[in-house]
Amino acid sequence: MNWNSRLIFDDALTAYASQPITDFPSRVAALIQQQLATWPMLNNATAALDQVQYKDFDINGSHVRAQFNPARIVSTAAKVDSASIQARPCFLCAENLPAEEKGIPFGENYVVLCNPFPVLPDHLVISERRHTPQAIVPRFEDLLELTQAFGSEYFTLYNGPQCGASAPDHHHFQACRSEGIPLFDEIHHWPRSWRIHQDDLEVFTLADYRLNILVASSRKKATMAAWFEQAIASLTQVAGVEPMINLVATYHSSHWMVYLFPRGKHRPSRYYAEGDKKLTISPAGIDLTGVLVVPDPQHFDRLTATDVAQIYSEITLAS
Repeated sequence: MNWNSRLIFDDALTAYASQPITDFPSRVAALIQQQLATWPMLNNATAALDQVQYKDFDINGSHVRAQFNPARIVSTAAKVDSASIQARPCFLCAENLPAEEKGIPFGENYVVLCNPFPVLPDHLVISERRHTPQAIVPRFEDLLELTQAFGSEYFTLYNGPQCGASAPDHHHFQACRSEGIPLFDEIHHWPRSWRIHQDDLEVFTLADYRLNILVASSRKKATMAAWFEQAIASLTQVAGVEPMINLVATYHSSHWMVYLFPRGKHRPSRYYAEGDKKLTISPAGIDLTGVLVVPDPQHFDRLTATDVAQIYSEITLAS
Protein backbone atom coordinates (compact mmCIF):
# COMPACT_ATOMS: atom_id res chain seq x y z
CA MET A 1 0.00 0.00 0.00
CA ASN A 2 1.37 3.44 -0.96
CA TRP A 3 0.56 6.96 0.17
CA ASN A 4 -1.88 7.57 -2.68
CA SER A 5 -4.27 5.06 -1.11
CA ARG A 6 -3.94 6.81 2.25
CA LEU A 7 -4.69 10.33 1.12
CA ILE A 8 -8.10 11.93 1.55
CA PHE A 9 -9.12 15.09 -0.28
CA ASP A 10 -11.64 17.89 0.07
CA ASP A 11 -14.47 16.14 -1.75
CA ALA A 12 -14.42 13.34 0.84
CA LEU A 13 -13.80 15.69 3.77
CA THR A 14 -16.62 18.13 3.08
CA ALA A 15 -19.22 16.00 4.88
CA TYR A 16 -17.14 16.24 8.08
CA ALA A 17 -16.35 19.95 7.89
CA SER A 18 -18.09 22.41 10.22
CA GLN A 19 -17.25 25.24 7.81
CA PRO A 20 -16.21 25.49 4.14
CA ILE A 21 -12.76 24.04 3.47
CA THR A 22 -10.90 27.09 2.27
CA ASP A 23 -7.42 26.74 3.76
CA PHE A 24 -5.06 24.34 5.51
CA PRO A 25 -6.46 24.76 9.07
CA SER A 26 -10.02 24.08 7.90
CA ARG A 27 -8.77 21.04 5.99
CA VAL A 28 -6.97 19.77 9.11
CA ALA A 29 -10.13 20.28 11.18
CA ALA A 30 -12.16 18.26 8.70
CA LEU A 31 -9.55 15.48 8.66
CA ILE A 32 -9.70 15.21 12.45
CA GLN A 33 -13.49 14.89 12.39
CA GLN A 34 -13.37 12.33 9.57
CA GLN A 35 -10.83 10.22 11.44
CA LEU A 36 -12.77 10.41 14.69
CA ALA A 37 -15.87 9.20 12.86
CA THR A 38 -14.22 6.33 11.00
CA TRP A 39 -11.27 5.19 13.16
CA PRO A 40 -12.42 3.67 16.49
CA MET A 41 -8.91 3.54 17.95
CA LEU A 42 -8.48 7.30 17.54
CA ASN A 43 -11.98 8.00 18.82
CA ASN A 44 -11.32 5.98 21.98
CA ALA A 45 -7.91 7.56 22.53
CA THR A 46 -9.33 11.05 22.13
CA ALA A 47 -12.12 10.28 24.60
CA ALA A 48 -9.54 8.89 27.05
CA LEU A 49 -7.54 12.12 26.79
CA ASP A 50 -10.45 13.92 28.46
CA GLN A 51 -9.96 11.64 31.49
CA VAL A 52 -6.22 12.10 32.07
CA GLN A 53 -5.13 13.35 35.47
CA TYR A 54 -2.84 16.29 36.19
CA LYS A 55 -0.56 17.42 39.02
CA ASP A 56 0.71 20.99 39.02
CA PHE A 57 4.19 22.01 40.11
CA ASP A 58 6.03 25.28 40.56
CA ILE A 59 9.62 24.98 39.33
CA ASN A 60 11.58 28.21 39.91
CA GLY A 61 8.37 30.14 39.35
CA SER A 62 7.54 28.21 36.18
CA HIS A 63 4.37 26.16 35.91
CA VAL A 64 4.67 22.45 35.03
CA ARG A 65 1.67 20.16 34.54
CA ALA A 66 2.47 16.48 35.03
CA GLN A 67 0.02 14.39 33.01
CA PHE A 68 -0.84 10.80 33.92
CA ASN A 69 -1.42 9.29 30.48
CA PRO A 70 -1.08 5.47 30.48
CA ALA A 71 -1.51 5.17 26.72
CA ARG A 72 1.75 7.04 26.20
CA ILE A 73 3.80 4.13 27.54
CA VAL A 74 4.13 3.11 23.88
CA SER A 75 6.20 6.20 23.20
CA THR A 76 7.79 6.80 26.61
CA ALA A 77 9.23 3.28 26.78
CA ALA A 78 9.98 2.95 23.07
CA LYS A 79 13.20 1.11 22.27
CA VAL A 80 15.14 3.31 19.88
CA ASP A 81 18.39 1.39 19.61
CA SER A 82 19.40 0.26 16.12
CA ALA A 83 18.65 -3.43 16.70
CA SER A 84 15.13 -2.75 17.99
CA ILE A 85 14.35 -0.37 15.12
CA GLN A 86 15.55 -2.84 12.51
CA ALA A 87 13.46 -5.61 14.08
CA ARG A 88 10.12 -3.79 13.85
CA PRO A 89 8.09 -2.48 10.90
CA CYS A 90 8.10 1.29 10.60
CA PHE A 91 4.79 2.57 11.97
CA LEU A 92 5.03 5.78 9.92
CA CYS A 93 5.24 4.08 6.54
CA ALA A 94 2.01 3.90 4.54
CA GLU A 95 1.91 0.11 4.34
CA ASN A 96 2.07 -0.28 8.14
CA LEU A 97 -0.60 2.19 9.23
CA PRO A 98 -3.93 0.95 10.62
CA ALA A 99 -6.47 0.30 7.88
CA GLU A 100 -8.65 3.24 8.94
CA GLU A 101 -5.85 5.79 9.08
CA LYS A 102 -5.98 8.48 6.40
CA GLY A 103 -4.14 11.74 5.92
CA ILE A 104 -4.01 14.93 3.92
CA PRO A 105 -1.01 16.06 1.90
CA PHE A 106 1.22 18.93 2.91
CA GLY A 107 3.27 19.92 -0.09
CA GLU A 108 4.79 17.12 -2.12
CA ASN A 109 6.78 15.45 0.66
CA TYR A 110 4.55 15.23 3.75
CA VAL A 111 1.29 13.70 4.94
CA VAL A 112 -0.65 14.99 7.96
CA LEU A 113 -1.98 12.19 10.18
CA CYS A 114 -3.84 12.01 13.49
CA ASN A 115 -1.78 10.70 16.40
CA PRO A 116 -3.56 7.66 17.93
CA PHE A 117 -1.69 8.23 21.23
CA PRO A 118 -2.43 11.93 21.87
CA VAL A 119 -0.93 14.03 24.62
CA LEU A 120 -2.85 17.20 23.74
CA PRO A 121 -6.02 18.03 21.79
CA ASP A 122 -5.79 17.63 18.02
CA HIS A 123 -2.39 15.96 18.25
CA LEU A 124 -1.04 15.38 14.74
CA VAL A 125 1.96 13.71 13.12
CA ILE A 126 3.34 15.10 9.89
CA SER A 127 5.18 12.22 8.27
CA GLU A 128 7.56 12.43 5.35
CA ARG A 129 6.41 10.16 2.55
CA ARG A 130 9.84 8.61 2.15
CA HIS A 131 11.25 6.29 4.77
CA THR A 132 14.27 8.40 5.65
CA PRO A 133 15.97 9.09 9.00
CA GLN A 134 14.89 11.84 11.37
CA ALA A 135 17.10 14.87 10.66
CA ILE A 136 16.31 18.57 10.90
CA VAL A 137 19.20 20.29 9.11
CA PRO A 138 17.84 19.86 5.55
CA ARG A 139 14.24 20.41 6.67
CA PHE A 140 14.19 23.42 8.97
CA GLU A 141 12.44 25.59 6.38
CA ASP A 142 9.86 22.81 5.99
CA LEU A 143 9.13 23.22 9.71
CA LEU A 144 8.72 26.99 9.30
CA GLU A 145 6.36 26.58 6.35
CA LEU A 146 4.34 23.97 8.22
CA THR A 147 4.08 26.20 11.29
CA GLN A 148 2.89 29.12 9.19
CA ALA A 149 0.29 26.93 7.47
CA PHE A 150 -1.15 25.72 10.78
CA GLY A 151 -1.51 29.29 12.03
CA SER A 152 -1.74 30.76 15.50
CA GLU A 153 -3.88 28.06 17.16
CA TYR A 154 -1.23 25.34 16.82
CA PHE A 155 2.41 24.80 17.62
CA THR A 156 4.71 22.43 15.79
CA LEU A 157 7.65 20.45 17.07
CA TYR A 158 10.63 18.36 16.09
CA ASN A 159 12.15 15.69 18.32
CA GLY A 160 15.70 14.74 17.48
CA PRO A 161 16.53 11.06 16.85
CA GLN A 162 18.06 10.80 20.33
CA CYS A 163 15.69 13.24 22.03
CA GLY A 164 12.29 11.59 22.26
CA ALA A 165 11.50 10.63 18.68
CA SER A 166 9.93 7.17 18.92
CA ALA A 167 10.47 6.73 15.16
CA PRO A 168 14.04 7.99 14.63
CA ASP A 169 14.21 5.99 11.41
CA HIS A 170 11.39 7.95 9.71
CA HIS A 171 11.43 11.73 9.54
CA HIS A 172 8.38 13.47 10.99
CA PHE A 173 7.14 16.55 12.77
CA GLN A 174 4.23 16.93 15.18
CA ALA A 175 1.59 19.59 15.80
CA CYS A 176 -0.85 20.24 18.66
CA ARG A 177 -3.21 22.90 19.88
CA SER A 178 -1.25 25.59 21.71
CA GLU A 179 -3.87 26.61 24.26
CA GLY A 180 -2.90 25.96 27.87
CA ILE A 181 0.80 25.28 27.27
CA PRO A 182 2.78 26.65 30.25
CA LEU A 183 5.74 27.87 28.19
CA PHE A 184 3.54 29.93 25.89
CA ASP A 185 1.74 31.45 28.86
CA GLU A 186 5.07 32.44 30.45
CA ILE A 187 7.15 33.56 27.49
CA HIS A 188 5.69 37.07 27.30
CA HIS A 189 6.37 38.10 30.90
CA TRP A 190 9.46 36.08 31.82
CA PRO A 191 12.72 38.10 32.16
CA ARG A 192 14.93 37.72 29.09
CA SER A 193 18.66 37.68 28.56
CA TRP A 194 19.29 39.19 25.13
CA ARG A 195 21.83 37.83 22.70
CA ILE A 196 20.63 39.53 19.50
CA HIS A 197 18.12 42.37 19.30
CA GLN A 198 17.85 43.63 15.72
CA ASP A 199 15.08 44.89 13.49
CA ASP A 200 14.59 41.55 11.74
CA LEU A 201 15.80 39.08 14.41
CA GLU A 202 15.50 38.65 18.15
CA VAL A 203 17.39 35.89 19.97
CA PHE A 204 17.21 35.47 23.73
CA THR A 205 17.22 33.05 26.63
CA LEU A 206 14.94 33.07 29.66
CA ALA A 207 16.68 34.14 32.86
CA ASP A 208 16.62 31.54 35.67
CA TYR A 209 14.05 29.42 33.89
CA ARG A 210 13.43 25.76 34.75
CA LEU A 211 15.51 24.63 31.76
CA ASN A 212 17.77 26.12 29.12
CA ILE A 213 16.04 27.44 25.97
CA LEU A 214 17.33 29.52 23.09
CA VAL A 215 14.48 31.47 21.51
CA ALA A 216 14.57 33.17 18.10
CA SER A 217 11.90 35.32 16.47
CA SER A 218 11.61 36.96 13.06
CA ARG A 219 9.13 37.80 10.32
CA LYS A 220 11.57 36.61 7.64
CA LYS A 221 11.97 32.93 6.82
CA ALA A 222 15.45 33.45 5.38
CA THR A 223 16.54 35.22 8.56
CA MET A 224 15.27 32.37 10.71
CA ALA A 225 16.99 29.81 8.50
CA ALA A 226 20.31 31.68 8.69
CA TRP A 227 20.05 31.90 12.50
CA PHE A 228 19.30 28.19 12.77
CA GLU A 229 22.23 27.26 10.54
CA GLN A 230 24.56 29.21 12.82
CA ALA A 231 23.01 27.76 15.98
CA ILE A 232 23.35 24.20 14.71
CA ALA A 233 26.93 24.81 13.61
CA SER A 234 27.78 26.07 17.08
CA LEU A 235 26.10 23.13 18.81
CA THR A 236 27.63 20.63 16.40
CA GLN A 237 31.11 21.63 17.61
CA VAL A 238 30.00 20.48 21.06
CA ALA A 239 27.71 17.58 20.37
CA GLY A 240 28.48 15.84 17.07
CA VAL A 241 26.93 15.49 13.62
CA GLU A 242 23.35 16.42 14.54
CA PRO A 243 23.32 17.86 18.03
CA MET A 244 20.75 16.56 20.47
CA ILE A 245 17.93 19.09 20.25
CA ASN A 246 14.19 19.51 20.41
CA LEU A 247 12.47 22.32 18.53
CA VAL A 248 9.09 23.93 19.14
CA ALA A 249 7.73 26.57 16.78
CA THR A 250 4.80 28.99 16.66
CA TYR A 251 3.53 31.54 14.15
CA HIS A 252 1.67 34.61 15.38
CA SER A 253 1.10 38.07 13.90
CA SER A 254 3.19 37.29 10.81
CA HIS A 255 6.28 36.20 12.69
CA TRP A 256 7.82 32.91 13.74
CA MET A 257 9.08 32.05 17.20
CA VAL A 258 11.33 29.00 17.46
CA TYR A 259 12.32 27.47 20.78
CA LEU A 260 15.55 25.46 20.63
CA PHE A 261 16.15 23.07 23.54
CA PRO A 262 19.77 21.82 23.59
CA ARG A 263 19.89 18.41 25.23
CA GLY A 264 22.48 16.91 27.50
CA LYS A 265 21.05 13.39 27.36
CA HIS A 266 18.08 11.42 26.04
CA ARG A 267 16.60 10.13 29.29
CA PRO A 268 17.17 11.12 32.93
CA SER A 269 18.95 8.75 35.30
CA ARG A 270 15.72 8.03 37.20
CA TYR A 271 14.35 6.34 34.05
CA TYR A 272 16.89 3.56 34.54
CA ALA A 273 16.69 3.37 38.35
CA GLU A 274 15.26 0.42 40.26
CA GLY A 275 12.38 0.15 42.71
CA ASP A 276 10.95 3.30 44.29
CA LYS A 277 13.62 5.47 42.66
CA LYS A 278 12.46 4.64 39.14
CA LEU A 279 10.44 7.25 37.21
CA THR A 280 9.34 6.24 33.71
CA ILE A 281 9.62 9.70 32.19
CA SER A 282 11.31 10.27 28.84
CA PRO A 283 10.95 13.96 27.97
CA ALA A 284 10.46 15.10 24.38
CA GLY A 285 9.27 18.39 22.90
CA ILE A 286 5.85 18.53 24.53
CA ASP A 287 7.33 17.70 27.94
CA LEU A 288 9.80 20.55 27.60
CA THR A 289 6.97 23.05 27.08
CA GLY A 290 5.70 22.19 30.55
CA VAL A 291 3.34 19.24 30.01
CA LEU A 292 5.32 16.36 31.52
CA VAL A 293 3.92 12.96 30.52
CA VAL A 294 3.98 10.16 33.10
CA PRO A 295 2.47 6.84 31.93
CA ASP A 296 2.90 4.83 35.15
CA PRO A 297 0.31 5.50 37.92
CA GLN A 298 2.68 4.79 40.81
CA HIS A 299 5.37 7.00 39.33
CA PHE A 300 2.79 9.76 38.82
CA ASP A 301 1.66 9.51 42.44
CA ARG A 302 5.14 9.80 43.89
CA LEU A 303 6.43 12.51 41.52
CA THR A 304 7.55 15.63 43.40
CA ALA A 305 8.64 19.13 42.42
CA THR A 306 12.21 18.17 43.30
CA ASP A 307 12.01 15.23 40.87
CA VAL A 308 10.65 17.44 38.09
CA ALA A 309 13.34 20.09 38.58
CA GLN A 310 16.05 17.42 38.57
CA ILE A 311 14.72 15.83 35.36
CA TYR A 312 14.68 19.12 33.46
CA SER A 313 18.10 20.11 34.75
CA GLU A 314 19.64 16.74 33.94
CA ILE A 315 18.46 16.42 30.33
CA THR A 316 19.15 20.02 29.32
CA LEU A 317 22.57 21.07 28.08
CA ALA A 318 23.88 23.90 30.23
CA SER A 319 24.22 27.26 28.49
